[in-house]
Amino acid sequence: MSLALTDRDLDLLATLTLRVRMLALVHCGELGWSDLRNLAPTVKRLERLAKAGLIESHLINARPLLPTEQPLVAWRPGDGPIDAERISQQTQARWNAAAHPLTVYVATSRTACLYGGTVRGLPPMERRDHELRLASVYVHYRRRLPTEAIGWISIPDLPITDERTKGFDACIHDDNGRFVRIVHCAGRYGPEHVERLHQRCQAHDLPYELW
Repeated sequence: MSLALTDRDLDLLATLTLRVRMLALVHCGELGWSDLRNLAPTVKRLERLAKAGLIESHLINARPLLPTEQPLVAWRPGDGPIDAERISQQTQARWNAAAHPLTVYVATSRTACLYGGTVRGLPPMERRDHELRLASVYVHYRRRLPTEAIGWISIPDLPITDERTKGFDACIHDDNGRFVRIVHCAGRYGPEHVERLHQRCQAHDLPYELW
């Protein structure tokens, strides 16, 4: 199927190959595709992209999307210690809602090749809530911090050249390519997990946000 791609289409495809693994329908609306009160035009366009073999839609079970007003932690070198116990309690409490059916969109391997990204597709079941959380944070950056969103880099897609950032979700670089901060999304982390993450960033003087 031949389809003339708009700038909006290209932005979505780049997002799914270079920024995050998948997006929910509401994410697409929040990225400026349509009025959030009427997502029907967005659904129609996404269906055309799917028919063109550029994206796939999947109905999955996922927990409700979490709000993204502010990170659980925003730490910089020189800041004081964090309260790992309190942060752990927050991560445990927010993931208790039951899963529900949710339509998500992912890039195809064809699109990944076009953009030079890794092979995409639906993440493993145990990663889906995490990937949706990361997508929500990316959308937050696009809406609230658009200049910084330009410097968003998906760490899992990078060649392993910096062991300091290995295992985190994303990092932000400025216009000159200089590192700004780590961005990482927490699951139901225990206090020991939170403290290990913090100590690792502290040891390497890595500013970070934990969402």
